[in-house]
Amino acid sequence: MKLPQRFETPVNPSELRGWGDLPELLLSDVLRRLVPHLRSLAAFAATCRRWRGFLVASAPALILPRVPPLLLYPEPASTSSHLHPMSSCVIPRPITSPLAAFPSTLLSSSRGHLIFLDRPRGLLVLVDALTGAERRALPLPSPNSPHHYATLTSTHLLLFVSKHAFVTLPFPPPDPVPEWTHHRLPRAASFVASVVEFRGRLLGVTDRAQLLEFRLDAAAAAPDEAVQILPATGLPDAATFESWHYGPRLVAAGEQLLLVLLMTEPGGRGDTRTPVWVSKVAVHALDMAGGTRWEETATIGEYSLFVDCAGRSAVACADAGGCGAEGNRIYFASRCFWSGTFWSPHHPGWETDATNFGQWLHISDGGRSLPTWVCPRFFFEL
Repeated sequence: MKLPQRFETPVNPSELRGWGDLPELLLSDVLRRLVPHLRSLAAFAATCRRWRGFLVASAPALILPRVPPLLLYPEPASTSSHLHPMSSCVIPRPITSPLAAFPSTLLSSSRGHLIFLDRPRGLLVLVDALTGAERRALPLPSPNSPHHYATLTSTHLLLFVSKHAFVTLPFPPPDPVPEWTHHRLPRAASFVASVVEFRGRLLGVTDRAQLLEFRLDAAAAAPDEAVQILPATGLPDAATFESWHYGPRLVAAGEQLLLVLLMTEPGGRGDTRTPVWVSKVAVHALDMAGGTRWEETATIGEYSLFVDCAGRSAVACADAGGCGAEGNRIYFASRCFWSGTFWSPHHPGWETDATNFGQWLHISDGGRSLPTWVCPRFFFEL
């Protein structure tokens, strides 16, 4: 067999010129042909800075709706984790990540990053969700505060210091890194559970399903004007749904803002260490035509939702049927030892009753080895 030839001389740089000048219509066609293969998309992004910028700009409409996230599963008592695809079309097989079982408190999975609270070092650490490489290590604004949640938007890093206070930084932060900007939440608000960008607005939801709007630009003249509660009707009483593990999750699904609630039975709420048996998966859509009202829906159409506990994430895909995901399904990240799967699919409105105990959806915080959905960082930033 003839051995492959070695290239003794490097490629002439002149042969690489002009790639960055290709028209956007051609680049868009190439990008469509590469979806959903992550390695091919990564190679596209690595070709030149303009191509990477084009991929980032195209991701919200062209890539993210069609490529389901990977499931990151930290192996207990191991020095590594595994990334599991829903289909070999995304990556051929599960791959190993050098990220060990989460050594610090995981605050969220957001925009290709895992955000950790490293309390012993007094740092907020941002890690590449796929490679495990540390990207940023930022001093905590107040090391002794609870710091229960953090997330990334297209422009900011938000860190929720306590029930009624949070801080922000521009993201990616400039050099040198500026001081944290302090903000206050309304006194009537409960703990923030998730934050999403929707139609140019930054919205959040609390563990009691209160709807919030964040204004982080110069229009917020005072620290207590950055957030307001948006009165919304149509939701069940907060005592009837789970708020600690898979608490209320906002999901931007195209032109719809969805809220996922897991209805539970009394007696299994209020303790993060207690497994919870869910009796119904409820999905509500926000109707803003005649006031702000949540309407429960029995279908989310072609959308697939991906929800987890550890990363506080909720991702929507509109056209992931070719990647192993069914439409009108919610995929909960949960290691099912009896079936060998890493997610549990349910349709909106799925429910059971107390006499059908074996069919209940079982969730638990799972300690530091709970799986979380992650997306590649190169989808979101240059």
